[in-house]
Amino acid sequence: MEKAMKEKVLEFGKYYLRLIEEKDAEDYYKSGFEELDDEVNYYTGTTDNFTKDQIITYVKNIVKNPSRYDFLILNEREIVGEVVLSDIEKKNCHYRICIFRKEHFSKGIGFHATVKVLEFAFEDLGLESIELEVFPFNERGIALYKKLGFEITGEIIDEEAESLYKKIYTMKLKVNNFHY
Repeated sequence: MEKAMKEKVLEFGKYYLRLIEEKDAEDYYKSGFEELDDEVNYYTGTTDNFTKDQIITYVKNIVKNPSRYDFLILNEREIVGEVVLSDIEKKNCHYRICIFRKEHFSKGIGFHATVKVLEFAFEDLGLESIELEVFPFNERGIALYKKLGFEITGEIIDEEAESLYKKIYTMKLKVNNFHY
């Protein structure tokens, strides 16, 4: 699958989304990984630290992967977060979002970024469903996903994870249930 929208930018208010490029790797590292936010780590289940070299290698690999779209969430000054469509196959994909700093929480950024990416996934890519995983304690995330039409479809138990992160909900959104 060739990546659609190489130059397309998805805008909402003073924020916009665009695909990550190799030249973004260092800023991406600084924004999301150099100084980790404890609250972000809590909601994402991040327990590891990543080096700059690891992140640069990661970015080089993902920009070449045709089965994923990794969008940066930006404003005029900084990278605020990311939204990712991955494992795209058979009209389905996996979804993930991360706002990198808690000072950007509860401002509608995640909601609007999610709406824009879901519109892109359903309208431009022609996908029929999108799946995600979320921790049960992430009530704000679950509420956002349900507001858009996602439904809880099951749960995963990760026996190797720390106790707080053992239980994970799976959620799915079908194109005809998408609303906002």
